[in-house]
Amino acid sequence: MAKDLCVIYANCQGEALLPLLRLSPDFDRLFDARLYTNYIREKIPARELEEAGLFLYQWLGEDWGEVSSESLLARAPDKARVLCIPNLFFKGYWPFWTDKTGVIEFEDSALEDLLARGLSPEAAQMLYSRGDPKILGDVEGLIAESMEREKRKEIFTPIKYTSIIEDRWREEQLFLTVNHPGSVLLSHVANSILKILGLPPLPPSSLAAYEHPQGDFLLPIHPAIGRMFNLGFASADRKYPCFGASVTHAEFVQYYLGCRAHGVRDLTGVLKNIAYKGK
Repeated sequence: MAKDLCVIYANCQGEALLPLLRLSPDFDRLFDARLYTNYIREKIPARELEEAGLFLYQWLGEDWGEVSSESLLARAPDKARVLCIPNLFFKGYWPFWTDKTGVIEFEDSALEDLLARGLSPEAAQMLYSRGDPKILGDVEGLIAESMEREKRKEIFTPIKYTSIIEDRWREEQLFLTVNHPGSVLLSHVANSILKILGLPPLPPSSLAAYEHPQGDFLLPIHPAIGRMFNLGFASADRKYPCFGASVTHAEFVQYYLGCRAHGVRDLTGVLKNIAYKGK
């Protein structure tokens, strides 16, 4: 039996979701899935979208122009099942994450504030590592703002997930970075898709066999956040996976500040090079 074409238009979360869907024997039997990346505005071949039997997409507003969701949905055939899937994001473990200036990857607003005051990297790290609320600011407010943003985004998809984050984020680490959900949330999204399609959930054996394709890097969590919210997985001595190596939060901050001191934006490249030299 010929498979229907499934077109997925998503960010990096699609790279982690698609292998899970393929672990479903029923999904794999029914669909030939193709993944396209939305944040780089990758174009979906016209013929593929027109022939799709299933179109999975993350919502993009009209400011995205020809790759906006409304534009793409207008090109999808009437026969196609269309389903808006979540674009998960959470700052709970990293409330100081920001993309405000773009001076460095994984930009940290608390560290940047200290540097803006003219502190040396050494002094900035010392004050930052103390976790003084006067330095860190309104942590609870930043986390609440992040959750409210997710609840506004959740309106666009029938797959609900914010209650899982609210209920479980303190008990287990649900995100690898701010926009890389872990296996718990990804399996929820995958099983929700399967349920909507009328297919059985993923077998436990498949979930056990799943290897997260982005699991080689976990953004370290400030130990002060661990203490504040009683996160058992966010101690000062925890070693986080780092592209084949492992680093503590303090070591990560050293690399961050080293990059800032030399005007290097590519923190990921530096971390990968460190892991390479360690082999």
